[in-house]
Amino acid sequence: MSEGRRPRSDEAGTERSLGSERLLVHVHISRTGGSTLNHILRSSYGVRHCPVEPWDSRWGPDPFSREDLRKLRRIYPNLRSIAGHRIFGYVDLEDAGIGADYFAIMRDPVRAVASRFQRKVDHADKGPDEFEAWIQKDWTRNRHVKAIGGTDDVGDAIKVIRDNRLFMGLTERYDETVVLLKKLLAPDLNISYKPVNVASKKTVAKELLSDDRLRGMIEESQSADLELFRYVKDVLWPEYLEAYGEGFEADVERFAASPGTFNNLNILLSRLKAHGVYRPALYLHRRGLR
Repeated sequence: MSEGRRPRSDEAGTERSLGSERLLVHVHISRTGGSTLNHILRSSYGVRHCPVEPWDSRWGPDPFSREDLRKLRRIYPNLRSIAGHRIFGYVDLEDAGIGADYFAIMRDPVRAVASRFQRKVDHADKGPDEFEAWIQKDWTRNRHVKAIGGTDDVGDAIKVIRDNRLFMGLTERYDETVVLLKKLLAPDLNISYKPVNVASKKTVAKELLSDDRLRGMIEESQSADLELFRYVKDVLWPEYLEAYGEGFEADVERFAASPGTFNNLNILLSRLKAHGVYRPALYLHRRGLR
């Protein structure tokens, strides 16, 4: 296995322990509530959080790599968390004794696909009648499994989750997800939030889900994701709840009853550094390559 796909484990030389010295790594899968989670990270860590992409290219197949992280640390020496659509679960970012705690949020794959196409209709000038051609494209299939394991084989995704202890949250159980995330992975996380980037229109998505033939096409295209979804719900979540211990339901109830908010100063400072320092550095780096 190459350096970029080496399993992360205690045997690899980095002991897993809770604490602010570890890096939180959000594998952001689209239409799962990841934007809200990224706001939670900004709100919690301010200038110690960065929304990342590979240094050499914003678009393309290459993932955010260990070398990308090394470059990033030159301008974020106190980095606490990163997030991005180009971060993948199978790519090892641990380096020089600094541990990485990975997590992702998974949504019912059928509903996630319907939501993605709704967004395409709303923001990418696609018509509802283009769905059948769109769903046949390879990149629309099994997005969760590919983001975690690097292939469309659910077994690879489960192996990465197990070997690397990658935490899998659930969109449908969002409050429970963030309460678990704070207890099991990041005690210093400020999980108070307001939903971000929620779809305002759902007409096309509802039509897809209510049409038996089109829904069947979605289910066929997401067969591996559906298998992983069942595994997360039926196998992983009972393990998380056991690890949490007593008081989980009461803690979730108290959290749900509290007013949702963000630390807006931290969010502002995070954005100022990302847009005033990180993105100009990316631009200059890419100009130098060309």
